[in-house]
Amino acid sequence: MFGDRPVLRLTTLGSAALLAACALAACSGSGGDSASSAAQSVQARDGAAGSAARGDSASQAQGLSGETAADPAATAKAASSKAASSAISPAALQASRDSLARRASVALQVKDIGQAVARVRGITAAAQGVVLTENIGTGGSGTIPLDDRSKVTATTYGEITVSVPSTNLDDVVSQLADVGKVIRSQSSSENVGAQIVDTDSRRKTMQASVDRVRALMERATDIRQVVDLESELSRRQADLEALESQLASLKDSVAMSPVQVSLTTVPGVIAKPAKATGFLAGLENGWAAFTGSVSVLLSIVGAVLPFAVLAALVGIPLWVALRRRRGSRQDPRPLSAG
Repeated sequence: MFGDRPVLRLTTLGSAALLAACALAACSGSGGDSASSAAQSVQARDGAAGSAARGDSASQAQGLSGETAADPAATAKAASSKAASSAISPAALQASRDSLARRASVALQVKDIGQAVARVRGITAAAQGVVLTENIGTGGSGTIPLDDRSKVTATTYGEITVSVPSTNLDDVVSQLADVGKVIRSQSSSENVGAQIVDTDSRRKTMQASVDRVRALMERATDIRQVVDLESELSRRQADLEALESQLASLKDSVAMSPVQVSLTTVPGVIAKPAKATGFLAGLENGWAAFTGSVSVLLSIVGAVLPFAVLAALVGIPLWVALRRRRGSRQDPRPLSAG
C-alpha cells in the first residue's frame, strides 16, 4: 500500500503539468488570435483610409480635369459674345434705315417739255409713286434755283414733284437721269427716329389723359362739372389728334420720298452748281485748263497738218529743182586746151 503512493503522486504531478501546459497553450492561442484580429482591424482601417485618400485624390483630379475642360468652352463662349457685341446686328441696321427721311431733286435739259413730263410720270407710276405737283411754264417754287427767269415759258421750263417709296428712290433717280442731260442732282436724308419715338410717347400720354377725363365725365353728377370736363376733353382731344397727325406725317416721310424734277430746253434757265474752292478745286481747275489747252493745240495742229503736207509735197521738189538750177549756173564747164 505504501509502495503505491509514489506512483499516485507522480500521476497527480503529471496531470497538473499537463493541465498547466494546456492552459498556457490556450492563453497563447487567444493572445495570437487577439493580435491577429487587432492587426486585421488596423489593416482594414488603413485600407479604408487609403481608399478614402485615393477617392479624394480621384475626386480632386476629376474636378481639376472638369475645370480644365470647362475653360476652353467658357473662353469660346466669351469670345463669341464679344464678337457678337462688337458686330452690328442686321436688326439695328434695318432700324436705322427705317428712321431715315430721304428726298432728292434733279434738273434735266431735255428736247421737249411735254415728252419729258410724260416719261417722268411713267417712271413714277412704275415705281408705285404719285405725282404731287406739276407746274409748266412757271418756276422758282422748288429747291432748284433759276439763273434766268426771263427764259421761263411753257415750252422752255417745267417742274414736276413726285413721291415714291423710299426703297425705290435710288432706282427712280437713276432712271430720271436717262430722260435728259443732268444739270443738277441733289439728295439728302434726315434721321427722324428720335422724333417718332418722342411723338409716340407724348401721344400715349395724351391718350391716357383723355381716357381719364372720359372716366370722370361718366361719374360726374353736377352740370357745371360736366361742362368743365367737356371743355377739358375737347382741348385734350385736339392735342391728341395733333400728335397723331404729326406721328403719321413722320412715318409717311420715312415711307415715301419726294423728288423734284426740273425740266428745261435751254441751258441758261437753271443755275449750275457753285464751283468749289480750295486746293483741290484749284488743282481740278488747273487740270481742266491744261487739258483744254492741249485740246486746242491738237485742234490747231490737226487743222494745219493737211496744208503742211500739201506744201511739203509741192514745195520740196520745187526747192530741190531751183537749187540744182542755181548750182549749174554758178559752175560753168572749163575750156579745153588749144
